Amino acid sequence: MSNLDWQNIINTEKFSDYQKINLSIWVLVLAFLAILSRLFFLQVIKGSFYKEQAEDNTTYILTQAAPRGIIYDRDHRVLASNKQSPSVIILPSVIFQHDINKISHKLALILNKSPQEIHKRLNALSKKDSRPFTFESNLSLNQVAAIYENQIELPGITIQQQAARYYTHGRTLSHVLGYTGEVNEAEIKKNPDRKLHDLIGKYGIEKVLDNELRGINAYQGIKINRHGQPAERVDLNNVNSSKPSSGKDITLTIDLDIQKSAEKAMKSLKGAVVVIDTKTGEILALVSKPDFEPNLFTSRVSVNLWKQISEQKAFLNRAISAYAPGSIWKPLVLLVALETKAVKPNEKIAVSGAYYLGSTRFGDWTSATGVFTLQKALAWSRDTAFYKMAVRMSDKSITEWGKKFGAGQKTGIELQDESTGSIPDEAYKAKHLKSRWYPGYTLHYSIGQGYLLLTPVQAARLMAALANDGIVPKLTLIKQIGDQLPQKPSLERFKISDTATRIVREGMLECVESGTCQASKLPGIKIAGKTGSAEAPPNRKTHGWFASYAPVEKPEIAVIVFAEAGGHGGSVAAPVAKEIYLTYFRKYHKYKLPGQKENNQPNLPQENLTINNAEIMD
Repeated sequence: MSNLDWQNIINTEKFSDYQKINLSIWVLVLAFLAILSRLFFLQVIKGSFYKEQAEDNTTYILTQAAPRGIIYDRDHRVLASNKQSPSVIILPSVIFQHDINKISHKLALILNKSPQEIHKRLNALSKKDSRPFTFESNLSLNQVAAIYENQIELPGITIQQQAARYYTHGRTLSHVLGYTGEVNEAEIKKNPDRKLHDLIGKYGIEKVLDNELRGINAYQGIKINRHGQPAERVDLNNVNSSKPSSGKDITLTIDLDIQKSAEKAMKSLKGAVVVIDTKTGEILALVSKPDFEPNLFTSRVSVNLWKQISEQKAFLNRAISAYAPGSIWKPLVLLVALETKAVKPNEKIAVSGAYYLGSTRFGDWTSATGVFTLQKALAWSRDTAFYKMAVRMSDKSITEWGKKFGAGQKTGIELQDESTGSIPDEAYKAKHLKSRWYPGYTLHYSIGQGYLLLTPVQAARLMAALANDGIVPKLTLIKQIGDQLPQKPSLERFKISDTATRIVREGMLECVESGTCQASKLPGIKIAGKTGSAEAPPNRKTHGWFASYAPVEKPEIAVIVFAEAGGHGGSVAAPVAKEIYLTYFRKYHKYKLPGQKENNQPNLPQENLTINNAEIMD
């Protein structure tokens, strides 16, 4: 029935005035009931749903990041801790409802940055993103005050105190500790429990032990008024809103005194230093130069600064990178020659300026001639002596013994991107280089040249195995994680004859006392050492090496120094080792130089103890 028909019926005489009034009342009652039922549905049945939806429009969840675990050295001195960092928090979905140009200009003035940079960074955010975003950290008190004073002009922006990483000793140990930064999308895919803007370890121990170091975050609700300004804090249901709990503390094997001494001794050299306990494999110092300032990464790093650090290759950890070892390989070759009976223990070898294999000339580093014992040939690093040993040995025997000492294998150190190095014998060359092995390659192999590559940490393990008569420790940086002590790895063992051990040890001791290693000598302390100078094209200078352990009678530590394209090992690397040994023996044995008064700070050497050995080339 149409409205018109209905109206005609009402207007007919059949409907009295009383009936018309009753009908009108019923229409009003039905309309009122319809409105009432709708209100009941919205406010009672769906009330909680719409309340939550309304609150979602004005309430945002701020993450209260958990402090990371503290990192200590072996003497429980703090290496990495946390500090409170006032940070600018951006709510993208709020700020884009306002004039972004005005916000950019105002924020730029406060943060001392260009409006163009701020505008670009803000525009990179998703306009619909309702998650809070840490825009800038480590604000000064003046900047914090300026944010609060200009709150009306900065809608969607607030201040939050966050736990920021702080590296107590700056650049010291930067390649061991690493640094932290905001997680990126690629890292989230590998770590689905991470959320955008979370801090994550990016390098070093911070990255390797990130799961142990990170704590449990807490969350805080914040209401935003219609002007885009924080109005009040609110409690959150079913969300951890208590205080954040910190991560596990880590104790490293590093000795801060020895680490600082090594870094100071390296001065402006490029390269690496590794100091280990020969019995346990614990790393007492690990240096890689150039290094970087990890505290810079607690806030946003500029493109120019990142480019500068990258151009210096400051992120390359040279202690775990592979290089030609040069003559520090010779102690192993002499041991192999003795074990395979390629030479006799009392044999003497004539040395000269060159050795000829057919018509090919293999030069020595000096033209001085003589007849040397095996010990003296090692002490003075005479290439011609090792060429003559090499023609009596096979490349396979050098490789076999090299593998026993850990060459061509990772050490197991708790750092990422450790190189395996290479020990290239005939089989290696055929597989990887698709070429034959000629007899001359064995000669190059015997003096640590050719395709042979060794990392400083591998060299440290090799020295430890020599010091331990064939016991090879697994290297480690970790002494304790939280309350747990890591399980001690089983030691690798192989037998070395007493005769071979004695001759190699005597040759390395003579190298320090009267050979190419004299720049490392300390009165009263017997050090077994070997210098090395490896060709490093296209560099004009050679890589300088010094590999050693001490004291000879009862070895405690091994010290490896590598100077990248730094020159001859005897003149650049050996003096660095001397400073390190001096620090170690002062601290642990109260050593003092003859004629020197008691030093109240035995671990902080002040004097320059290097000597002039310009004539010592290897």
